[in-house]
Amino acid sequence: MGTTTEKRRIDVGGVFRLWLGLLVPPAAWLAQLQALYLSSEYGCMTSNFTRNHIIVVISLVVSLIGWAIAWREWTKHREDETDRRARFMALIGVMTGALFSLLILAQWLPTLVGVPCDK
Repeated sequence: MGTTTEKRRIDVGGVFRLWLGLLVPPAAWLAQLQALYLSSEYGCMTSNFTRNHIIVVISLVVSLIGWAIAWREWTKHREDETDRRARFMALIGVMTGALFSLLILAQWLPTLVGVPCDK
């Protein structure tokens, strides 16, 4: 009737990377959204959208870094049947990283096309 309990060692770095992969892309999108909101009026007044382009490129790079972290964790855990939580978090991180990176690109389109202001 004795039960054996295995003590699993928690890889703190791995857990941290899982959370980074899950949270960095949406945080990059949120920061980009707020920064574009703040800088668009200046761009509309001066017709100089260089700041907007810089904000979007930085946000996209940060989001893709988060996606890459999630992808690395996913490739590490996708065959691991014992740690389903890590597999799930890595997969959700990959999907949200792709989604928010695409969203950042989509919000860049009006500035690229040249119609970010009400005319």
